[in-house]
Amino acid sequence: MNWITRWKKIGIKVKQIFKKQPTEQEATDWKNCPQCKKISYKPDLFNNLYICECSFHFDLPPKLRLDHLFDAGYEIIESSDDINPDPLNFEVKEAAREGYKYSDKIKKYRKITEQQTALICASGKISNLNAVVVCFNPKFGGGRFGPAENEHFLKAANFAIQKKVDVWIVIYQSSGIDVHTGVVGLAGMTKSIIAMNEIKKNNIPTFCVAARATAGGTYASSFFMHDFIIVESKCVENLLFSGKRVTANILKGTDQIPDDFGTGPGVMKSGLADITLESRKELKDTITKLSNIILKKQKLKIQSVEEAHENSEGFKKTASTAS
Repeated sequence: MNWITRWKKIGIKVKQIFKKQPTEQEATDWKNCPQCKKISYKPDLFNNLYICECSFHFDLPPKLRLDHLFDAGYEIIESSDDINPDPLNFEVKEAAREGYKYSDKIKKYRKITEQQTALICASGKISNLNAVVVCFNPKFGGGRFGPAENEHFLKAANFAIQKKVDVWIVIYQSSGIDVHTGVVGLAGMTKSIIAMNEIKKNNIPTFCVAARATAGGTYASSFFMHDFIIVESKCVENLLFSGKRVTANILKGTDQIPDDFGTGPGVMKSGLADITLESRKELKDTITKLSNIILKKQKLKIQSVEEAHENSEGFKKTASTAS
């Protein structure tokens, strides 16, 4: 290497050091697609429901998702204020910060998301059907499902039953039960199971939508209790109780784990899901069509029971008159 080559390399490094760095706004205005590696302008993604040109589905902000699903406007179902999100008063090891508690992290999540829990629950009309939608927000502790979230889930279910809604929809993007809540968090799982049982008793059609990763206790509790399990796109992955590494340790080797383990196509192949959508743009129409079919069948069933009852009463009157 001669001195000219060395100076050229030094010049390149100096240019890289003094190169103008993007502002915070400029850095957040662009998003890199992990599938096609293309950098997309966020406003363009916003207008396309955060779907890349290669069909990769980015995480969709919950409020934008609700705006897309509901016909016009919706009512937020607020969470209960008396549930402690940090029942164990858990201390978190944070760099150079002694006494940093998990409750401080909860405060941080609340500030970022402007939500009290990891759930945003809303009611409104979807294609003129009365609906309640429960949506996990992965930016709130990875979409945690702690005691506060289970209580919020139950409150939304009670609201749906009282209002006699036509459809119940849960959009899952959850890392599971919050480990910082310990046994209290595990015990809280029963509330979501009770909620689903009560909804089913009231014959409300239920839809589970796997939007992104869903794992752990969330996957093992209310996820599979819905009438229809819809995988939002082929890009969805990590639909599993535990990760590949943990599963490999149990099975004593990764050779027993299929390549599509925990992915949308893999879940469909194993029979754990009913529908895979090519695009989340199809979600509203799919739910509407299936709901109308179920509700029509329920109406016909009620009519046939009423007609049978009327015929029975008429037969009794005829028999009593004849006697």
